[in-house]
Amino acid sequence: EPNEKPAKRENPHKYLLYKPTFSQLYTFLSASFKELPANSVLLVYLSATGVFPATHLDFEGPYDFGGVLTNTNRDVVNGETVQKRNQAQKEMHCLHPGDLFPFTRKPLFIIVDSSNSTAYKNFTNLFGQPLVCLLSPTVYPKSVQDQSQRGSLFTLFLYSPLLAFSSICGLNSVRRGLWERAQEFLRKVFRDIGQMITRSRSIDQAFLQFFGDEFLRLLLIRFVFCSAALRLHKLFRESRSFPESYPELPKQDTVESSLLQKHILELATMLDVQSLFWDDSLESY
Repeated sequence: EPNEKPAKRENPHKYLLYKPTFSQLYTFLSASFKELPANSVLLVYLSATGVFPATHLDFEGPYDFGGVLTNTNRDVVNGETVQKRNQAQKEMHCLHPGDLFPFTRKPLFIIVDSSNSTAYKNFTNLFGQPLVCLLSPTVYPKSVQDQSQRGSLFTLFLYSPLLAFSSICGLNSVRRGLWERAQEFLRKVFRDIGQMITRSRSIDQAFLQFFGDEFLRLLLIRFVFCSAALRLHKLFRESRSFPESYPELPKQDTVESSLLQKHILELATMLDVQSLFWDDSLESY
């Protein structure tokens, strides 16, 4: 009945693979693709070491940009590691952007956290289904790298944005009352980011098609917040230190929005770390 509360959706089926071989990963991707209910989307999250191409070719296709390493073990014969005879040979256990093309027959949402995440910018939407790739920075400032053993900063932004924001500001602890105030402020910021995305006239339709799902909507909003925060932070000066996406987001409407920059400076002031961020009203950058 209309006055009844909407039923909570069923928890989606998940596969968690640790350093799978290429064949294992492809088997599980195929199973996920087969099991996908109608009007659903396949979410693929890749967190792995980057594999870079040995040589640059004149013609570069979806298998020439490298990708991510799924399994770090080399082929072993009689207890001995088989060395590659030809260094130009491609890594067998690398997941290339081209390997995911068959799965774009259905809506696909990809998150890549890797030193070669940008390989997945070279995607082609062959089937016209909604497709979005969120890509991590490939280089972090040295002061941030020291903490990388505790986990990736990009993934932390997608999981707990305030914790990640505190981390790039060098805050190891925040008073409970202040933390709750900052969380409440972030909820307002996220509402504004949501409106920026839905009101943008130049945004790719794929982002809007995924926006109806509360989980993917949260990931997209946190991704925009992460991108904007790193752009304003004084330590993050290289373009490789910023997240990217395929298709590209309209920067002026989202990650470089003056309203969002104002919000980030307000949050920094609340946490008393405003000196770490560029303030356009005081200095140009």
